[in-house]
Amino acid sequence: MTAAEFVKKYLDEAHGIFDAYHGPAFDKAMDLMWQAYASGKQVFIFGNGGSAGTASHMVNDLSKGTAVDGKKRLRVIGLSDNMSLLTAYANDCGYETVFEEQLKNLLNPGDVCIAISASGNSSNVIRGVEYAKKMGAKVIGLVGFTGGKLRPLSDAPIYFETHNYGICEDAQLMFSHLSSQYMYQKIKAL
Repeated sequence: MTAAEFVKKYLDEAHGIFDAYHGPAFDKAMDLMWQAYASGKQVFIFGNGGSAGTASHMVNDLSKGTAVDGKKRLRVIGLSDNMSLLTAYANDCGYETVFEEQLKNLLNPGDVCIAISASGNSSNVIRGVEYAKKMGAKVIGLVGFTGGKLRPLSDAPIYFETHNYGICEDAQLMFSHLSSQYMYQKIKAL
């Protein structure tokens, strides 16, 4: 297979994945984000590996990219970013606790968690989501593959029907740009 053939195959598969943003799940996710903004709640974002990178990028876009002079700001925290805290919990309590333990310090009812997992089955993501739900937070899940455990746990599951990690992560990263630009426009219009 040539590089051009590979690119065509990859893009052909990826093309339909982005249609997930046309459904009601993205509308619901934006409603949850807007409610968090309007009521001064926090947005927590977390994931592992490539999803941790997407989470960090999303923190940047939703924090800086939604800032409008003279308007209050969206409160966004990345749980994958503090390596000393993450590794302390991983070492002392087990890697499956790294997001749940951070949420225990910070989460309030009505906050929003954006959980990112290609498989939807990462145990630390699931534990963080289960804790968030128990404490009255809302969950936006960005999942691929079969959706795993995360999909039914999410208040707004955005499901990308692919088993290709790269394509799934491409689609998850698009959430960062769509949500931050949408929120920016809404905040600016206030």
